[in-house]
Amino acid sequence: MKIFFLDKLLGFTARKLDGYKTLIGGLGLILSGLVGVLGQMFPEQGLPHMELETAWTTMAAGFVALGLGGKAEKLRASIENKTAQ
Repeated sequence: MKIFFLDKLLGFTARKLDGYKTLIGGLGLILSGLVGVLGQMFPEQGLPHMELETAWTTMAAGFVALGLGGKAEKLRASIENKTAQ
């Protein structure tokens, strides 16, 4: 019974976030990298410790995700336009 409710909840959430999941993931990667850089700059603040190379790579992956998500969205819209005509 718990699995049924969990499945319904996650399905509802996924449908509501459709089209925004790549944006959320990309921004999450960028923010994770930023927190890693801040953790290096201010080690006494208790932020997660991340090597600078890893932090920069994580931020770069976030920008890549945002770029690819935008391209995919444009492609999907273009295909929908052509099939509607």
